[in-house]
Amino acid sequence: MDGQLREISSNVDTINMVMRDLGGLYYRTRSAIILTQIKSQADPLLVVFGDSIVEQMYCPATDGLNVVNAGISGSKALESLPFLQQVLAASKGPLVVLSIGANDAFGASVASPEQFAAGYEALARAVLDSGRALVVATLPPMEPGKLAAEHFHHPSIAAYNTRIREIGQRLGARVADVDDALDRWRQGRPEGATVDGVHLNGQAAAVWRDTVYAAVKSALAARPSP
Repeated sequence: MDGQLREISSNVDTINMVMRDLGGLYYRTRSAIILTQIKSQADPLLVVFGDSIVEQMYCPATDGLNVVNAGISGSKALESLPFLQQVLAASKGPLVVLSIGANDAFGASVASPEQFAAGYEALARAVLDSGRALVVATLPPMEPGKLAAEHFHHPSIAAYNTRIREIGQRLGARVADVDDALDRWRQGRPEGATVDGVHLNGQAAAVWRDTVYAAVKSALAARPSP
């Protein structure tokens, strides 16, 4: 029996290691693709930087500018500064959208609101230090009772959104309040806004995009003429 238990434990450890390696492989592959897309264009770009909520989005050109979707599933605000710095160094353009943070409240290692705020502000300041305008997007509301949402600490998501709004206002960024827009939009819609409790369905994704793009247009209009 002891031998069987040790074998089971070893197999579980191996599976967990393989899953972590696959996650790392996906991140490396996706980040390389994003950087290649950026470097293949000489024109200014709008950058939408985030996690799987961003990655799932269709991001059309706006205001005569192409948009690069720099979303990577599983990304955390507390771990994304090095990649953001690579994106900023590789690209040129007038504006960056930050839409990231849900994964900081995922699983057993949940960042405190204070930890999240420090990491998120570092991202925001990196964008502003590059000379670009900044739009910060709050995190979409999750839907308890659906499978994927059960893996997230929902009070932390609400606390993160409070910090995102505060950081955006204090740093002079536009705040795209996706959380508020989707919360109002889904009232009276029994099907809800997500496919799994976290990732947006088609209609909700359009609300997300409209909310973010309205903030982008406002921020671009406020920039001084070159």
